[in-house]
Amino acid sequence: MKLFVTGTGTDVGKTIISAALLVGAARRGQPLHYWKPVQTGGDSIDRDQVERLCPAVQPYAGRVWSYPLPASPDQAAQAAVREAPTVEAIGAALDPAADILMEGAGGLLVPLNEQNETWRDCIRMLQLPTVVVAGSGLGTLNHTLLTLEALDAAGIEVLAVVINGPAHEANLQSLKRMRPDQRFIPFPWLDLTQPSAAWHRAAEELFDAVTLRNQTTDPAAWYAYDRQHCWHPYTQHQTAPDPLPLVKAQGIYLETASGEKLIDASASWWTNSTGHGHPKVGAAIARQHQKIDHCIFAGATHEPASLLAKELVKLSQGQLPRVFYSDNGSCAVEVGLKMVAQSWQNRGIYHRKSFLFFKGAYHGDTFGAMSVGASEGFHKAFSPYLFAGKSLAPVTSHASPICPEGPESLARGLDELKAMFQNHGHELAGVIIEPWVQGASGMNFQDLTWLQTLGRLCREYALPLILDEVFTGMGRVGSYFAFERAGLQPDIVCIAKGLTGGTLPLAVTLTTEAMFESFLDQDGSKALLHGHTFTGSALACAAALAALDIYRSEKILDRVAAMETETRNWIARRAQDLGLISPRALGAILAFELPGSGAGDYFHPLAQKVPTIARRHGLLMRTLGNTMYFVPPLSIQAGEVRDALQRMERTLGDLHRENGAE
Repeated sequence: MKLFVTGTGTDVGKTIISAALLVGAARRGQPLHYWKPVQTGGDSIDRDQVERLCPAVQPYAGRVWSYPLPASPDQAAQAAVREAPTVEAIGAALDPAADILMEGAGGLLVPLNEQNETWRDCIRMLQLPTVVVAGSGLGTLNHTLLTLEALDAAGIEVLAVVINGPAHEANLQSLKRMRPDQRFIPFPWLDLTQPSAAWHRAAEELFDAVTLRNQTTDPAAWYAYDRQHCWHPYTQHQTAPDPLPLVKAQGIYLETASGEKLIDASASWWTNSTGHGHPKVGAAIARQHQKIDHCIFAGATHEPASLLAKELVKLSQGQLPRVFYSDNGSCAVEVGLKMVAQSWQNRGIYHRKSFLFFKGAYHGDTFGAMSVGASEGFHKAFSPYLFAGKSLAPVTSHASPICPEGPESLARGLDELKAMFQNHGHELAGVIIEPWVQGASGMNFQDLTWLQTLGRLCREYALPLILDEVFTGMGRVGSYFAFERAGLQPDIVCIAKGLTGGTLPLAVTLTTEAMFESFLDQDGSKALLHGHTFTGSALACAAALAALDIYRSEKILDRVAAMETETRNWIARRAQDLGLISPRALGAILAFELPGSGAGDYFHPLAQKVPTIARRHGLLMRTLGNTMYFVPPLSIQAGEVRDALQRMERTLGDLHRENGAE
């Protein structure tokens, strides 16, 4: 068991309540170590008080940051010219297996260091159930309610609020009325000069009350509703196993109803960039909800959409100054295709009716997006309804089902590209590609020379180049856009998945001023007559602005670069021993074909075993045919990458043994 005790401020009795919980835990046969990792105002004053009230307590042996000045930790550390505590260092000092009660110093949002980390950040990272201690008198209502709001915004579980001090029934009733979902426990005002029978009895009752979990919906009940009513995507319900019942998401982790803590190895369908439950994103959504939650975006606008457009244009280095909002990646692609098609029509050019796309392409599940895809496994049933286009096989930087010879076929691939433009350039409307990495078809990495040649040919033949960066955009390959790092000059870029940090649906189609101007006319029918009910969602735009702020403040792209280095080093060290086929890494993408597998379809039998085996080792993984991949939240830290790679190695070991046993 682990508990974190925080307060609504200083001098509310956190240490007394901590001691009471320690006494109660010991008397209930669940002894906890005591740890106050940061102590200001003296070396051991709080620990001494705890040991006096709970003589049997065992202090935790972890590091303590101690400072003489009775002030916030950042100020006390600065005054003492000593290292300030950090959330990462506190986490590193915590033994995951130890039973501990941890007490914070000061209130919940007291700054720990000059990076503005607080106890809330610490609780959130360590995912500790929390007890809030509040005084009973003047100021209790305001301080307690604000503290609970701050904890709610971070998604932190509050076991109880303990009201410490002389009884104040009116304040207690006001709190219960204003927060009926919260447990408030008054703690009796006792003479604590020495432990007594009354103290022990109160301590036992407090521990029992705190550890009695809030009544919540039984997971078994809502799980049954899912089986009765929910139709899941990409799921054959007759043969598929039951879905995982997830109850919590924090950082890079997902938690199931049974308490499993799994690394989100696919970033929840490649969306999560800033980590699950980031408090800055939650707070931005909450603030925006109080201003404008949603409004029509035809004939109206609002601040978040305007500011986000400005930020995205800036990230494109001004190359793409026009922004069209939609809801998801398929729609962003659909908009891009419509822009290109109608721009020719608006100029009186009617013979350019087809798009060039590429083998292995996946651009979404709407009919236009399917028409420029090559995903037989997904879209075979709809092929009679799709419009025709031109297609080629891309050259990949590794052997792949869509390019078996890999880079050895570069010369032939370049010749095919040039021939396509020479023979059909006059009839093409535009070109669409997932730049550098095709995701759904197996994390296929394109040869960069081939990709750059494609971009050059589009410029040479004045054909609009649409880049589907729904997956590769927003940092996944190590830059905000893949085209930056790949050295391409697009006319249209579609982004979606990581845009809001992985929280709310939002997609964007960015384009040039020339494309925008091709729709300007006195004739209203020449406008882009496309839209969605939630186009320009104020809440989603606010979330995206917060996510971009996190990218900057937490140096997300630096983390992606560190992951690329780590995974490439891992490939160099371990790929041969593990028997990995075509291992490859780019940005926050690691992929390889499973040892012992051939080029299989999307439902490759060996791959079907991976999710179950990976789950044993704390990974929530999906596969793409016989391709195993690791695409975590971009916020992942170096130590977490190494941990995940070790879990993948154990997964592969079990897969090899089980496959061999058959």
